Amino acid sequence: MTSAELTDWMAYERVYGPVLVHDRIDIGLAQVCLVLVKLLGQKSKHTLRDFLPAWWQEVTQRGNRQPEAVRQGFEALMKMAEDK
Repeated sequence: MTSAELTDWMAYERVYGPVLVHDRIDIGLAQVCLVLVKLLGQKSKHTLRDFLPAWWQEVTQRGNRQPEAVRQGFEALMKMAEDK
């Protein structure tokens, strides 16, 4: 894997979260926690996002960004990689 490819994958993970399955098990566990809270009759306003790990919460916060801004961010990363 070249340095450019590694940089691309690092940027991808920063935007979308980990690529590996064992890192994404946190999402499934968050779903289980939410279901348990609701089944146990807790009258709270918890959402799935409350049980997600920090990296996923950051992704959902950035979810309102415009596609153009995301594209510009990737282009800036590519330019930085080319300049090295």
